[in-house]
Amino acid sequence: MAESGLFAHVNNSIRSLATEAQVSDTWEFFCECPDLACHALVSLTVVEFDERRTALPPTPILATGHGG
Repeated sequence: MAESGLFAHVNNSIRSLATEAQVSDTWEFFCECPDLACHALVSLTVVEFDERRTALPPTPILATGHGG
């Protein structure tokens, strides 16, 4: 599994832990850019995360300035 795919899997796991979060609570997710050295964190609410995952096509979680 590519590292960006691994971070997507980890981010999905973080989201599953946030089931009882308030909609305004922010969580730290890992950047899913293809840079193997990147370990940037992205602060998102669960609503923002869900919007990115349900977009067509799904939008990766990326730190500011990181391309996909």
